[in-house]
Amino acid sequence: MGLIIDTGVFIKAEREARNDLARLYPAGEDVGLCTITVSELYEGVHLANNAERAASRREFIEQFAFALPVFDFTMNAALLHARLRAAQRKKGKMIGAHDLIIAATAMSLGWDVLTLDGTEFRQVEGLGVREA
Repeated sequence: MGLIIDTGVFIKAEREARNDLARLYPAGEDVGLCTITVSELYEGVHLANNAERAASRREFIEQFAFALPVFDFTMNAALLHARLRAAQRKKGKMIGAHDLIIAATAMSLGWDVLTLDGTEFRQVEGLGVREA
């Protein structure tokens, strides 16, 4: 078992200038992130209001996020995603598209999601959710 780290956990660590991302998750736990999380983090680089801020964000990503395994959205995760999305549509209660990709990736690995706010993720039946 392991943890897929949600984007918000990285953003919080970067904003608080934490030099030890490992303090945000349980010791000895396998951790990783999804490719969509990499995209969301780099979106923050492109949205920075100045070059210095963009460079700082990029440095954080390269120092911390890229030190962890990055999991692709595989065929297995895609098939799981389709089932989860259909179930949510039937209930009329959808979570964000990126969060559902993160959830499906975690579930395809048999891992939980580590997030700051589990409200959306807890709507995904069968997903383990832990809050940082």
